[in-house]
Amino acid sequence: MPSNIHLVQRKAWSILSRSFKADRVASTYLLHGPDGLGHWPLAISFAALLNCTDILTDEETDLLLPCGRCRSCRRIDELNSEVLHTAVPVGPHKNHDQMVELINEFLEQRRREPFRILTARVPVNIPIDRAREIKKSLSLKNAGGFRRVVLFSHMHRMKTASADALLKMIEEPPADTVIILTAEKPEMLLPTIQSRAQKIRLDRVPEAMAVEYLVSNYDLAAERARLMVRIASGNLGRSIAMVDDFEEPDTSRRAVGFLLFKSLFSADNPSAVAMLIEMVNDRDRSAATELLVLWQSLVRDCAYYAATGDESAIVNVDFSPELTRIARFFEQSELAGEMTDCLKIALADLALNVHIQAALVALALKLKSRIQVAA
Repeated sequence: MPSNIHLVQRKAWSILSRSFKADRVASTYLLHGPDGLGHWPLAISFAALLNCTDILTDEETDLLLPCGRCRSCRRIDELNSEVLHTAVPVGPHKNHDQMVELINEFLEQRRREPFRILTARVPVNIPIDRAREIKKSLSLKNAGGFRRVVLFSHMHRMKTASADALLKMIEEPPADTVIILTAEKPEMLLPTIQSRAQKIRLDRVPEAMAVEYLVSNYDLAAERARLMVRIASGNLGRSIAMVDDFEEPDTSRRAVGFLLFKSLFSADNPSAVAMLIEMVNDRDRSAATELLVLWQSLVRDCAYYAATGDESAIVNVDFSPELTRIARFFEQSELAGEMTDCLKIALADLALNVHIQAALVALALKLKSRIQVAA
């Protein structure tokens, strides 16, 4: 488990640690927020704290921490403890043995990289058979005085009928048992499940910590790691998913282009202009042209999604989750047309050998003024 998860998710860990210290641990917790912020390591670290035999106190925060060294901590960290039960989303399977194999693959991925985001080319869900196995095992007497922890990872991936069948476990949890659910949004779960869980929202990972993690674990240069973290908006899991892609220059330039597009909607004028100047080579006309062509495509995606709500038609699928959020600015249809016109004019200017940096800065300010009106 990452030794500094209490700093990566300081607010969430503070809630969990203080509830344990006060002997007021809830029977069910719901850790929510975008995938990649650390739901898994946070849950595993809390399971370790609940069963640690040599608890530590962090001098800086005065929060309790698992030691990471005792037998209980090591077994939980290895995901091989009798007190830890995990239900995770897996793909289609024909029988129980295949289900177990897929679950073990998921767990091995989390051992290697606890911040890994869930990516799947086929539909995945939490098997009801696995949930039933856990329920059966919890009916047995808890030996040894330890606290059992049940972790339902990506609970929103469990089918409604299956989740409904688990309500009794959540309504009447067995003694000395804590249930931890993770989901991107609470409203993705049944209202009856939401109402019985203490909700804890995860925050963006602090940039310095995310950069340090990438540098230490993936042997990246600090500047490259910082750029990836900024592109992922502080989502460490999404930054990690970019590691392989960032080895390709074209992919890197595309990611930078999307970061600059997002800055038009989120950053103030000076910050957006500063990022543009910093990240675009003022001598590379082809790169500037490529940037504006990408922006045209992103505008089309946002406008189409705002009009239809159909995510499947988004062309830039690698940016789909964030584009659907940006699309709210395009609910006024005039914005897409205005931005498209500005981009066409800027592209024509670039073809006439205007000064690259000046043209891009002027364009960015025009686009931001129109976005501010739409907002």
